[in-house]
Amino acid sequence: MILELTDREVRAVSIWAENIIHGGHWGDGDVIVPEEEIILKKLHSMKGNRLSINEIEVKIILAWSDSTLGIHTMEEESVIKKLKSLLRT
Repeated sequence: MILELTDREVRAVSIWAENIIHGGHWGDGDVIVPEEEIILKKLHSMKGNRLSINEIEVKIILAWSDSTLGIHTMEEESVIKKLKSLLRT
């Protein structure tokens, strides 16, 4: 699957990840599961605005999106919509 993200959308996903990973979801915040690390590496090494992503990674990013407690910016809403559309295909 290919997810197309703007720079602002990449920033939103990075903030979600930071909130979850360093917010202590696995204890003290010093543990990162391999799948999360893979997603972060992909985000930080994106060429252009296209991200190759699989279904598990889509679900992880959607779980990260919950870190905002349901209050989303326009960019965040856009990312969530794009992620959900990938799951429907």
